[in-house]
Amino acid sequence: MTSIHINSIEIYGKGVDDFEISPFESVDMLHRRSKLESVIQELSHEERMKLLSYDMQLIKNAKKMSKHIGQIYDFSMSDEPLNQWWWHLDKIATGKISFHLSPEIESDMAI
Repeated sequence: MTSIHINSIEIYGKGVDDFEISPFESVDMLHRRSKLESVIQELSHEERMKLLSYDMQLIKNAKKMSKHIGQIYDFSMSDEPLNQWWWHLDKIATGKISFHLSPEIESDMAI
């Protein structure tokens, strides 16, 4: 069964490495990531792992992406919570915030 969220995860994933699109489209990618965060409990284990891998790629690209998006978005004015780290790529790029990425382990998983 395919989740209704897999398409959104894939679109987000394509955006984390795409510097050819407009900065406006990259900001849309950040909004998409926030929407995915709001439904994180609905994602399957595989979807969470895919999202995590895209998140790690975005973190790897933090410096370049913050510069790209910074053409139209002032990260220093972001009032998003720090747990939505994608709105603080400038701070990630400079090492001003630290965080950890870890998938939640479901207690009812079969062994």
